[in-house]
Amino acid sequence: MKTSLQQTEYLLIKSMTNSEWDNGDFAIIHGTAEWKETQKKRLKAVKTLENDYDLKWLNYSDTNVEFFKFSKENYPQVEEWLSERSRIFIELEKEDLKKFLQPENNLNCYQMQVYKNGNAIYNAFGKHTGEEFWTEEFSLYQLTQQQ
Repeated sequence: MKTSLQQTEYLLIKSMTNSEWDNGDFAIIHGTAEWKETQKKRLKAVKTLENDYDLKWLNYSDTNVEFFKFSKENYPQVEEWLSERSRIFIELEKEDLKKFLQPENNLNCYQMQVYKNGNAIYNAFGKHTGEEFWTEEFSLYQLTQQQ
């Protein structure tokens, strides 16, 4: 795994949790070409509602994200990278994902919330605890631009 100055399919992003005993330090969003097309449709949908002042966001079921904890053994550089910025593109092999340390919670109910300004967050919930894990806000407009 290495960082990239160019947009890649994988975005490493800071995340948080409201858990007192578990960590969700970062997430990896897998932004394939198909994912980008889906996000463009979501941006069009939210754009039509931009003048509805009572609407906060559109909520979508979406599992193109995985949450992880920092690890001193596997990829300790991730913590350093995210201390300098909140998101970064990475080049990653699928096998690398298996080496990351996952939260103790069994996560489910993965969602993407798309705000009227075109930004979004991912979140998921602990299956048995209800604890929430969420990413920092990111721009869908930037991620769907052709590179």
